[in-house]
Amino acid sequence: MRNEDLMRLLAGIGGGVALIEAILGFNERNLDSSRIITLVIAIILAVIILIAVIRPDNPVPLNWILLVVVGIIMIIFSSLAGGILTLVAGFIGYTER
Repeated sequence: MRNEDLMRLLAGIGGGVALIEAILGFNERNLDSSRIITLVIAIILAVIILIAVIRPDNPVPLNWILLVVVGIIMIIFSSLAGGILTLVAGFIGYTER
């Protein structure tokens, strides 16, 4: 398996996990406005990662800088597991250069 394929696989799994965690976050009983904003940001980040991985016409380029930055933001805002997987995918993409 090449590094680009491994990077795409890890980023896809990380984006999927982050999306699932963000959607399940709406299941809480007491949601305030800051929690809703955080969950919406998490969903947007997960969708950006999934669009970059699926890439029908290259709307978002899949490069290591995008994955590292979005992985760090995902760890801060919402999903620890999805963010770590995306961050590792970014570091694998960095070593490919």
